[in-house]
Amino acid sequence: MINWYDRRRSGRVVIGAWIVSRLLVLLVLATLERFVVGDVFYYWRKIEAMFDVGLAKTLNEYPTPVSWLLWLPYAVTGGSRIGYLIAFVALMMALDAVFTFALWRSNGRRHDTSIDFWLVFVLLIGPLSYLRFDILPAVLAGGALLAARRRPWVTGALTGLGAAVKLWPALLMPAFLAYRKDRRHAGFAFVAVGVGLAVVSLLAGGWNRLVSPLTWQSGRGLQIESIWSTPLMVARAVQPQGWIVDMSRYQAYEVFGPGVSALLTVSDLATVVGLVVIVAFFARGLRSPQPTATAVGMVILATVAIMTVTNKTLSPQYLLWMGGPMAALLQLRRDQPDAQQAETTRLAWQLLALALLTHLVYPLFYDGLLGRQGTAGIIAATIVVSIRNLALVAFTLEVCRIAWSSLRRTPAGG
Repeated sequence: MINWYDRRRSGRVVIGAWIVSRLLVLLVLATLERFVVGDVFYYWRKIEAMFDVGLAKTLNEYPTPVSWLLWLPYAVTGGSRIGYLIAFVALMMALDAVFTFALWRSNGRRHDTSIDFWLVFVLLIGPLSYLRFDILPAVLAGGALLAARRRPWVTGALTGLGAAVKLWPALLMPAFLAYRKDRRHAGFAFVAVGVGLAVVSLLAGGWNRLVSPLTWQSGRGLQIESIWSTPLMVARAVQPQGWIVDMSRYQAYEVFGPGVSALLTVSDLATVVGLVVIVAFFARGLRSPQPTATAVGMVILATVAIMTVTNKTLSPQYLLWMGGPMAALLQLRRDQPDAQQAETTRLAWQLLALALLTHLVYPLFYDGLLGRQGTAGIIAATIVVSIRNLALVAFTLEVCRIAWSSLRRTPAGG
């Protein structure tokens, strides 16, 4: 991996590396990518309107606790629009810093490749890391994996919190339960936090608001960056007049035209198949005499990757979801044989490449993907997003293969 420094040096090296890399991200934001702040201002508008329309009609695409999270920068800055942007970025950077500290502390207060990976990964994703709140479920999933061996109740609590904010982390809990040490504590903590927040959400916003994220997602179309839109985007690059790319009522750019309905059906079927594969992983893990922490981590990473590639939607910030578990895996691999360590390292390099490709897709080539730079722009952007999507599928298949083999049942007493 990336060894810029001696692993045994003090925390000052980690602090310095974090500051320098994050200043680079902020520099890119302030100079080259100032236009990517739109979602943060969307959050600000919705939170400001919440006081008039009520919680039940605010940010219905997200679970209710997200409204409370996004209210924090508003409260700190007194409703200032620019202040909200600054406070939001500061909050996301704080989450990033806390996870970096957790990686350092869980490694015996030493610098290692897991920290290197996380520093570079966020840098390659770029300013988008701090302009969406997806870094929160990423660090919660990574933190849950770090805590699984020594503090299972923390794993359950963090996973429950992640599920309350982004829903999908709930699918990670069965994998954590396969790790047998004190799994009751993990399960109880997950239920206490997840169900507790669900009850509070129900009381605060009502039933319709509680389930609105599910109905919202079910109605969405084929997002232009998703795996399943790739054939149509390639066809559009050849024949631009055959398909339309436009903003849908779900605040996402979707593709419209021939074949969309069929590919939406394929995506739905792929999602079902993906869930079956995830359940198969869980069943294999539960039947394994004693799966290692690395094996559980691989199942976690495979679960996130499967959800990403099978979905009809794929936004660039979704790549963040895999970064937290990957960083934790790099730390857990120390107890594994050299061959398995090499597999984990290879996956980390692949994910860094995916982070770079995703930054190219958005925001650098996005105007081309939207058709704002003529035919040449459409072709160039389509090539980039196609390469990224093919690489993401290959990464997912590789993670699934490794996860399955890592759960191989051992002989009794072995």
